[in-house]
Amino acid sequence: MKTFVGLFLSSTAFGAVILVAYWFVAHEETTGSVLLAIMTAALAFAAVYAVIAERHAHIDGDGQDLTPEDVKGEDLGVYTTHSPYPILLALSCLFMLLGVLYSPILAFAAVVAVLLCLWRLGAESARV
Repeated sequence: MKTFVGLFLSSTAFGAVILVAYWFVAHEETTGSVLLAIMTAALAFAAVYAVIAERHAHIDGDGQDLTPEDVKGEDLGVYTTHSPYPILLALSCLFMLLGVLYSPILAFAAVVAVLLCLWRLGAESARV
């Protein structure tokens, strides 16, 4: 988990630096700045969530004295590898973005589809 948190915190710092640079270089163009701010906030949220929710997790790969051979075969979690919902979630997000551009009705239907996909993905992950 230390590697995960370090990676996301360094990505958050990178996003913040790019945000500040973009703000000044693009002469205060707001759309790109808002998107970079959302990216930075999402990365920071993921890192903070990992620290809070997984603070008592014992992951063998975080041991300083362990080699990759020592942790070979370690259980990393539950993954739904044969699920159709990740691709359906991606398509729903695509239609949501297209709906923002072309039709509010399409955007609303896509938001409903995104929520349904997330619900089903959570149900599949909790089953195991």
